[in-house]
Amino acid sequence: MSENPAKNFSFITVGRITAVSLQAIFFIVFASLLDPKIYGELNLIIAIAGTVGTFSRFGLNQTLQIYRAKNNSIISDQINTLFVITTSIAAIILVILNPLAAILCVAMSFFAMNLQNLLGMRLYKQFMFVSILKSATFIVLPIVFYFIFEIPGIVLGMAISHFVASIPYFKQIKIKPFFELKNNYKTILNNFGVDSIGFSFLVDKILIAQMFGVYFVGIYQFNLQIFMALAVLPGVLMSFLLTEESGGKSYRKLNLLVIATSVILAILVIIFAPLVVHKFFPKYNEGIFSLQILILSIIPESFQAILNAKLMARESIHVGLSAIVRISIFLILIAILGSLFGLIGLSLAVLISITLNVLFLWFLLKNTTLKH
Repeated sequence: MSENPAKNFSFITVGRITAVSLQAIFFIVFASLLDPKIYGELNLIIAIAGTVGTFSRFGLNQTLQIYRAKNNSIISDQINTLFVITTSIAAIILVILNPLAAILCVAMSFFAMNLQNLLGMRLYKQFMFVSILKSATFIVLPIVFYFIFEIPGIVLGMAISHFVASIPYFKQIKIKPFFELKNNYKTILNNFGVDSIGFSFLVDKILIAQMFGVYFVGIYQFNLQIFMALAVLPGVLMSFLLTEESGGKSYRKLNLLVIATSVILAILVIIFAPLVVHKFFPKYNEGIFSLQILILSIIPESFQAILNAKLMARESIHVGLSAIVRISIFLILIAILGSLFGLIGLSLAVLISITLNVLFLWFLLKNTTLKH
């Protein structure tokens, strides 16, 4: 492993950007092929799989990265054992409700563990290659299977792509007693809280489908996918900082660069979104203004990534509370603002909930001491 921070960060950046870019292409391709209603139904299946997967991992992926970075192989092996058990239980429960979602749930969870494991071991170059491999198969397989099996084929292709890219992690699994983890339950619980922030962008579609129908889910997800594609830099930053700050390092200039880039990206999308969407995705014209509002969320998202990484590296026993703050506010605002303002209200719910969560994380950081 290279000790050059810029080089290591570049490996993560290339891996993340490739993954998010090809994922964005995946969703854009199917957005162009499918009507918003059918597109919404597809994303509802993905949301169910992701929601159950988040609970089955229980923050173990984030915890694994931290203890790998601290070279604690004993705790890391126990985390892997517990993960296999919880994910198996989740799959058995979900297969009764939706077999496709169950397969995708397991595949996504194993892939998430593989990525965090590689980051924790500082295998940044291998992280990049695995991310690219998953992204390439993520594009090809769902498209091929779609023309054979339609919507089930898309989900099956997604699952296979995640499994293929999880092969390095399978070799790391060593079944060990995990009773010692009871001494680390506060760290695991709070890491689950941080990991479950992504849960908010899964359960939201379930709630929106129930309240406003799958057509709204389709438009909302189209906008959200653009936001998530551009939010790749905050995601990269958190992945890098969590390992480095767990090892006692800090990068202020890098943080400022990511924040500045996020501001520029938000401005560009606001200017060019009407032209691009109207020309290439006319079915989604109704969501243009809500997209312009939603994209502003990339700015507080950058601050959130920095604060989360710092708090988790310090093994904060309160950082998990941010998930309760963010998700609670988010879902309440979806119900209220969505009912009042439709798609615009949904975008405002995202922006306001992230901003308030940043303030909460800043308060926690000011009152958290570095754990040695």
